[in-house]
Amino acid sequence: MEQKYLKYKSKYLDLKARSSLDEPIVGMTGGALPFQLSLVNNSLGSLAKDNLIINKNPYIFNHEIKSKLPITEQKASGRCWLFATLNLIRSLAYQKWESELNVKIDNLEFSQSYIFFFDKFERYHRNLNYFIKINQMPNNSQYLVKLYFDPLSDGGQWDMAKEIIKKYGIVPKDAMPDSFHAKSTGGMNKLLTENLKQDFMILSRADKSTHGKLIEDMMKKVRELLVGFLGEPPTEFNFNFRDKNTDKVITWSKLTPLKLLEKTKFIADDWVSIINDPRKEHPYNKYYQVEFLGNVMDQHVGWVNLEINRLKQLAKESIDSNEPVWFGCDVGAHHDGATGIHHPNIIDLKTFMNYENNLNKEEKLKTYTALPNHAMVVVGYHTEEGDEKTEKIVRWKIENSWGKKAPTNGFLLMTDEWFDQYVFQIVVHKSKLTDAEKSLLKTVPKIIHPWDPLGTLA
Repeated sequence: MEQKYLKYKSKYLDLKARSSLDEPIVGMTGGALPFQLSLVNNSLGSLAKDNLIINKNPYIFNHEIKSKLPITEQKASGRCWLFATLNLIRSLAYQKWESELNVKIDNLEFSQSYIFFFDKFERYHRNLNYFIKINQMPNNSQYLVKLYFDPLSDGGQWDMAKEIIKKYGIVPKDAMPDSFHAKSTGGMNKLLTENLKQDFMILSRADKSTHGKLIEDMMKKVRELLVGFLGEPPTEFNFNFRDKNTDKVITWSKLTPLKLLEKTKFIADDWVSIINDPRKEHPYNKYYQVEFLGNVMDQHVGWVNLEINRLKQLAKESIDSNEPVWFGCDVGAHHDGATGIHHPNIIDLKTFMNYENNLNKEEKLKTYTALPNHAMVVVGYHTEEGDEKTEKIVRWKIENSWGKKAPTNGFLLMTDEWFDQYVFQIVVHKSKLTDAEKSLLKTVPKIIHPWDPLGTLA
């Protein structure tokens, strides 16, 4: 989904984009319709924008997490899921260190390149093993097409981020800053993917007894390539920072990545992925896994499927507990690029040109019309008094990873209606789940094919 993400990011940042049509479309009567005359030289976003929706949704929220840290920027890469993961961890670490150690690090940021390095490394190794397994399966053509199509994209899933962090820990941003290829991943991905496919063919021709040694040698070469592209991951480092409480520079010496993770007290296994999949063939209150999708573990990416109102309730309870909510959504759907506001039909095509998309969420998912293609974190919500004098959530505050200028100081806004339609996944602390929901994680999962819409990577 990396290219789709870059397309959406371009839409947000290039607000002067215009239609590529050179002349108006001619109507049935031989003359141009009113909307055609204006559309030919203007974008839909500028012509059909519903400003009433924008006016009703200011960037004001009466419930927000306490920690407010600088916006991060993934540049021309599809690392959103890793940025969202580390934005979650740093927010919790900031609060923990402030309350327990009386230390305040206002510019706290962990290295996304560090965990990106090991995701590439582990995913390459996992794909070699997937290839061997799939190659031995009967009727495997669709599996091979899926594997060949995009085996080393930047995108990923929560379970994949979780396993990388558990195995390799985390480091400060300064200990492994972004290289050129971390910020612009296209060239690196192309070479690594070509190399992977050559390795697939070598394995396909080799005797099974030699696979283990071949893979070992292949991974040595891959590590050398990754060090060239991204740099050598640190194994020990000093963490230097300025404590805002005292204005003094403090050094935590001789840390390892796993020791720093331990210092944050973030336990990855305590966080669980919840999906909203309304397709009838995937009933709610069941545990699912996507086959042949992973990195560290020889285990599929998985989640519990719950109704959308339960996802919103869990998100609200998390914010109330000062816990950001990692979530996956279709970021390019129904948004205004200038304000970052997401709301169904904010670009009012029905009024402007009598066009309407009547697909429901289930149909959008089945037809790949809407997919979870970007991960961010929810950091707040706003309530207003409802008809029955009860508080109702009307909008949610989103911390993105596209830098401060994209588009509103680095934040986006989604209305509650947009949450219903275009949010597919959240990650919350396991303690928020009921006992019945927790028990689902221990059941035998239903296996989903890797080409399923929810097998896409944020």
